[in-house]
Amino acid sequence: MDKKYDIFISYRRDGGESTAKILRDKLEELGYHVFFDVESLRSGDFNTRLYSVIDECQDFLIVLSPNALDRCVNEDDWVRLEIEHALKKEKNIVPVMLRGFFFPSKLPDSIEPLRYKNGLESNYQFFDAFIEKLQTFLKARPAVGR
Repeated sequence: MDKKYDIFISYRRDGGESTAKILRDKLEELGYHVFFDVESLRSGDFNTRLYSVIDECQDFLIVLSPNALDRCVNEDDWVRLEIEHALKKEKNIVPVMLRGFFFPSKLPDSIEPLRYKNGLESNYQFFDAFIEKLQTFLKARPAVGR
């Protein structure tokens, strides 16, 4: 049986992968079940599986590295498709903004609402405080406390 996930992490491989992995490791350490596509996606139809995981998660973290949303102008861009699906399914979307990230002046209409989601600036210097703050944004609760 597949394990159920609490949190889906979306990110760009170039610029966001290391932060996404650190977030996954830390959140799993705290007892959350976190979907991290590189290691979590084993087999099956890629897009169908991704959408079903987003469906089962309460929280959708989007790691926003510099220029992370630039390729979202392409309708088949995976980060755009993941954001669109999370918005459509009314997931709790938490942007995690890395140093140097700025929202583009124009986003596709389908993901424009992302701009207005309450998010956090990632802070490696005060990482534990950042993780504590991030937990207040999450709807899921760690398995340890369930």
